[in-house]
Amino acid sequence: MSFLKKDAPPEMVAAVQSIEDRADECYKPLTILQLPANDAIWALLAGGIQMIEQEVTDWSQDSPYLSAALQNVSRLVPIAMKWAVRYGKPYSAKTATFWSQELGAMINQALAVSSLYSHFETCFPMWHRSRYLADLMPQNVVRFTSIGGVRDRQISAYQKGLRPNSGPFKAQRAQRRETPLVTRALFDLVLQGAFMTGFASFRYDEPWTLWRELLPEYQGRVNAIGRRTETLSVGAYSLKEFREFYAAVLAVCAAHEFLCFAWGQGSSKIYPIGSAVMVRSHQAWAEILSDLSNVDVDKCKSIISDLSFDFDRSLDLHVNPFIPLGADGTLAVAPHFPLHSQWEENILRICSVLRPHIYDAMSDEKENDMISELKTDLNARDIQGQILMPNGVPDIDLLVADESSSTIVIAELKWNRKSLAPKERVGKEAEVLKGVSQLTQIRKFLTANPNYLTTRKKLLKPFNEYEHVHYLLIPRDYCPWIEPEDGISLIDFDAFKKAMLGPEDLHDTVLRLLTYEWLPVDGRDFSVRYDRAAVNGVAVESEVFYSTNPLSVRNPG
Repeated sequence: MSFLKKDAPPEMVAAVQSIEDRADECYKPLTILQLPANDAIWALLAGGIQMIEQEVTDWSQDSPYLSAALQNVSRLVPIAMKWAVRYGKPYSAKTATFWSQELGAMINQALAVSSLYSHFETCFPMWHRSRYLADLMPQNVVRFTSIGGVRDRQISAYQKGLRPNSGPFKAQRAQRRETPLVTRALFDLVLQGAFMTGFASFRYDEPWTLWRELLPEYQGRVNAIGRRTETLSVGAYSLKEFREFYAAVLAVCAAHEFLCFAWGQGSSKIYPIGSAVMVRSHQAWAEILSDLSNVDVDKCKSIISDLSFDFDRSLDLHVNPFIPLGADGTLAVAPHFPLHSQWEENILRICSVLRPHIYDAMSDEKENDMISELKTDLNARDIQGQILMPNGVPDIDLLVADESSSTIVIAELKWNRKSLAPKERVGKEAEVLKGVSQLTQIRKFLTANPNYLTTRKKLLKPFNEYEHVHYLLIPRDYCPWIEPEDGISLIDFDAFKKAMLGPEDLHDTVLRLLTYEWLPVDGRDFSVRYDRAAVNGVAVESEVFYSTNPLSVRNPG
């Protein structure tokens, strides 16, 4: 029988806790703990790259499965790195960066265990917060099930990046750009000067001309996904300076990733796993990236420090890609993860941890940024906001009017960064739920004062003369499910904007959104099954989502 922790019998709580405690000791047999911590960290990063490169071989470059693999590996490698730091041998004076078959076996063992243990790290925090049901099964197995119904499952799939396989809300993958002739020639030139340093490693001179050739492309990429005001301060530097810095990081990473791939396709036919991780001093990283980005070198040092992995609290190689290899300032970067990251989202996550007062101040601007984006992208719609309301009444974040269909939309906007750890979800859901209360208060006031928006020239006629009034809660990035109640409904920001770009009138657009066709459907667009993960003689079974996108079909061979 399944229970939330708060409702479970004491003997069940104790039994589940015993399973968790036993799982927490799964690191003890790992042979990687025999290595100095810095050697183990470097090797684990290399092993993570090897896992990704195998996925590239097995799936197409544009497969959602490859994207999922990058997300998973970026979480399981840090688990093993933390074991190496906490329980392995002390750091050595210099990191050994030599790959061998024996080392590969040690890394494969560690990453296999950390991959299984990652399921425990997801399930147990949610159980402790009474967000997962637990069913104690025979032979030290506990099955976890998330609470909620069909829509909750669809929202969960949506949050994981799954989208409908067809229809107007189908995910569109960017077309891969063909490499220009000049860039290909520069890659060839660098490879001509490269030389083998081991059976699975090589070396090349710093390719400044190639980096500068790649830089404009990556500047364009980071600009294209930026969503916030570039003048925002995120510490000792602005968001604009961070953006320029990150474009330089991506150019360096892209060059290295492709050079490793091309070397492995050459005469040796061996991927240079021993050279796949880039290792430089903090100073060298700062000088290179400052030269490329034109951001002051001291600011580059500050940014690198902020992006450096903290073995006490960091969780993901996408967010903290600079990995310390001891106390001497040497930093390792596995290029695949920065290339797959969302630069703006990551610096906001970091700022929320390191400088919460700055993050809180930035939060006050989030809704304004969302409104500015909607006004720019939906210039054919009558979009207004924010609208000040009397004391005691929440301000209206967004007002959209359409006289032709006698329709208005009154919306509250919520922009929470995506959660990194399961324990963060509770607070983020509470913030979104706050929007329901705000809309309720706004509706009560407007019902009692139908001319309020008219006298302030926000509407052409009294509020109560419109045939259709829709109250929408519109979250961005973090979108928990909230059942429509009393005329208040939840619509994800990206789905809202995409639908509003269509030709339908406002009323038909909202009705279409309220069919929730923007959500993926269980059994059509994704499937869920209970997967078992076992470590140290205990196991968990938990729900795992799988895409059914036809583009995800494994390549022949």
